[in-house]
Amino acid sequence: MKPALQDADRNHEPFREIIDRFGLLIGRQAETRSGLDSVDLGAFAPNEERFVNGEPLVTFLDLDLLQDSFRQAAARVWPVMGVVFPSLAESLTLLARKLEDVPILTSQCLQAVALGDSEALDSAAARVGVTPDFLFMALGVAYAPCIGAHRQALASKAPVELWRKAYCPVCGSDPDLAVLENHPDPSEFLVSKSGEMWHHCPVCAQRWRFVRLVCPGCGNQEHESLTRFGLEGSPREYIYACEKCRQYLPCLDLIAQASGIDFDLASLKSIHLDAAAQARGYVPLSPAPWAALGFAEDKAKAS
Repeated sequence: MKPALQDADRNHEPFREIIDRFGLLIGRQAETRSGLDSVDLGAFAPNEERFVNGEPLVTFLDLDLLQDSFRQAAARVWPVMGVVFPSLAESLTLLARKLEDVPILTSQCLQAVALGDSEALDSAAARVGVTPDFLFMALGVAYAPCIGAHRQALASKAPVELWRKAYCPVCGSDPDLAVLENHPDPSEFLVSKSGEMWHHCPVCAQRWRFVRLVCPGCGNQEHESLTRFGLEGSPREYIYACEKCRQYLPCLDLIAQASGIDFDLASLKSIHLDAAAQARGYVPLSPAPWAALGFAEDKAKAS
């Protein structure tokens, strides 16, 4: 992990602090995801028709099966999150203690972070004595390696190759990165010889194919209102943006280099693209905090 981060720092000096901080946290999440044992998912059997029509796999899962895995993930990543963001350390320690002491809390937290249950989020935040916004952010950091550790087991139960949505087929999260790749098998997704579009999930790390020339934010298919632009000196890095919804998604062209990419870090190392897009008034589709909270644009303005 360290060499990749160092390389990113050399190429993107204005964003050194952001890359260092979030790189440390992403590294611990990846280590935690790899170190967690996948639990027995019991009689997990998603409805194929509902899945193909757009319901991600997590909606069919008994989330209480993930309670132990989630607590283990939290115990491993929250201390690093507290180091990265010292002002949050005390609240994270309190939250970890409450998870151990209040049995119903873990269930509420999983409902909130996995399914977007606002009532569960508000109730859990009240139990802990923190704000819902803070709680949701902290839960997301722990949930990512937890659901990521079960990604393959979940995906094996459904025809993920039939997924046609812009969001993740496993956990339902929006992508943080688009990638152009070439594969030997022809398909409807192939446009000319310019590659297939793949999306990457920043939460569970799933990758899936998506239709090119469609806005992943609003579904716009009017080509004249879909924009692609790059930066000087970065011929294989782009921003795909929609003039209708004003959302954007960074894209890497890997047609000539399909291996050796660390997708956990790829979005973070595209932070200069976030800054360029936000400077033009576009808003990120990605839930990545350095993009969604405007860190990239703020840093670019300060540099």
